[in-house]
Amino acid sequence: MGPFDRGILLLYSFTLTLFFIALGIFLAGWSGPVLRLWQEVNAPAYQEVLWILLVLYIIMGLRILWKALKTERKKQAVVHESGMGQVRVSLAAIEALAEKTVAAIPGIKEVKAKVVSSSQGVALNLKLSTAPDINIPSVSEDIQREVKEGIYSVVGLAVSEVRVAVESFKAAKPRVE
Repeated sequence: MGPFDRGILLLYSFTLTLFFIALGIFLAGWSGPVLRLWQEVNAPAYQEVLWILLVLYIIMGLRILWKALKTERKKQAVVHESGMGQVRVSLAAIEALAEKTVAAIPGIKEVKAKVVSSSQGVALNLKLSTAPDINIPSVSEDIQREVKEGIYSVVGLAVSEVRVAVESFKAAKPRVE
């Protein structure tokens, strides 16, 4: 639930609480202040404002109800289905596995993976920072092969495509001894 919906929930809860406190006071027999307040608010000059508030509160209530009933779907990929059920692996776990696999390749300084579901399995978009002295076509073929084989061997999920984008070159910083 985002900040907008939290604000709506806060306003809705606060005003309903005040309404029920006033109703409790009225039902307890102390009706003087509540009836005076109702007479003031129920004046013909405030009728239009009351209708607008009524419609707004109905809309806010419906939004809160919709948010409460809406289920959050986590990004998951179905990996294996058997008679005992499904095995699911989150896309974040697949991204982390791809990043770990690529980071182990010499010359790769930084890597960020993004998994996209496709009809043939999953596709990966990799953004890299590499050392300036490596052969990019050769290393990118190694990356594609390693990621595809690594994800299949660990997760059992077919990787249809591995896109490699070299974002920057980073030289190794000399160590000070």
